[in-house]
Amino acid sequence: MLQQILKTMYVDPEILSELSEEQKQLLFFKMREEQVRRYKEWDEKEDKKPKKPPKPGKRRIQFLKGADGEPWTWVMGEGRGDATIEEIMDREDQLRAQRLAEKEAEELKRKNEELIRAKLQAEKEKLEREKRQLAEAKRKEEEAYASRKEAKMAAERARKAWAEQERQAKELEKKKEAELKRKEQMERRRSFEEVHKKAEKRAKELYMSLKEARETAIKEAEQEQERKEREWREQLQKQKAADKRRSMLARNAREEFRRSVHMAMADNKKQTVYDVATQLQKQSLGGAAPATRTSKTSSPTQASLPARPTSRQEVIRWFQDFEQPRQAGLDARTHQPAAWFHGIISRQEAESLLEGRPVGSFLVRVSERVWGYTISYRAEGRYKHFLIDTSDNTYQFFGTNQLSHTSLWDLVNFHMSEPISSTGGEVLKAPCGQKKQPPDYRDLMEQQNSSWL
Repeated sequence: MLQQILKTMYVDPEILSELSEEQKQLLFFKMREEQVRRYKEWDEKEDKKPKKPPKPGKRRIQFLKGADGEPWTWVMGEGRGDATIEEIMDREDQLRAQRLAEKEAEELKRKNEELIRAKLQAEKEKLEREKRQLAEAKRKEEEAYASRKEAKMAAERARKAWAEQERQAKELEKKKEAELKRKEQMERRRSFEEVHKKAEKRAKELYMSLKEARETAIKEAEQEQERKEREWREQLQKQKAADKRRSMLARNAREEFRRSVHMAMADNKKQTVYDVATQLQKQSLGGAAPATRTSKTSSPTQASLPARPTSRQEVIRWFQDFEQPRQAGLDARTHQPAAWFHGIISRQEAESLLEGRPVGSFLVRVSERVWGYTISYRAEGRYKHFLIDTSDNTYQFFGTNQLSHTSLWDLVNFHMSEPISSTGGEVLKAPCGQKKQPPDYRDLMEQQNSSWL
């Protein structure tokens, strides 16, 4: 069956419908192989056949070849003696302006000829009217003399007089016709010269307008490119200045922190690195230095924590064991919960609190996903959320090259004047406080003895 199908290259639809999909694909593959095999056989036979000599006189196309044996090519504007693209465009503008001017000149010439023909027709009609009037006068005169006997002599005299008048009228008519022809020729010549001058003038005007339009377009494109480059350079300088300022602030903070640690060690004070940083913070804000913690009340280290919290209760224990001793969430001046501090609330609840508030409103909430916090920010037409990492006993946003702070209060205060990101420009302006009682951080502030061991 397969040999028959490959021989005829035809499959009965009923047989095809009985085959599975895999069998169909195999059959199509075999048929394609057979097609390729037949084509190769035919191609080999054609190659073996002697080629027919070309008929004499038959036209053939042969490409001109260069010195390298490849087809010769010519790129417009790059050959020796070739006009530049500007020269070609300028020449095209001149030709187009010339064609437009000639077209306008032809139209003006046609209108002038129509006016000349109308004038000639009016002159001819005037001559015809004069002829008819003269004939009518002659007829009336003849009738007047015909009633009298001596009309014969008078008629003869009148005839001679009228003959003389007619001769003079004909001569006058010939002179007028000659004068009309002369005027017509002069009018045609003057019209032609005027049209020719106007055509030349119009061609120059069109050429200059086209050239000015092209130069204006090129100038506008260059100005737009310069404006974009200037904006890009200004933006780049601003970003570099912001990065430099961040780096300087981070370096100063590290140096101040290191110097404070060395001073504490030199004085043999029994307080942790955190106490030194907190004391510096209080002194910088004009407040009293916090009490030194003893070894009996020290909290467990964060190294004992799992990678991430698994329940709300774990987050509460973490906050009470690690963050409460560091006075996280408290106003450094009043030692009361800060206006922006919130407990363990969801993203939707945070956005609901910020809804309807002005741009720059914010709150800080305890995160359920990491050992840290989240700043929820009201931006233009949207909400933004920034995670705060606390793993190294410092407070900083997730990511590289982020500035570290010794307390949550310092981080929030710093970004009340400095944007969180250089691209978004998020400055913390208006804290969003509690909307209901009891506050949502109540369960965090309750004292609880727990251990992570």
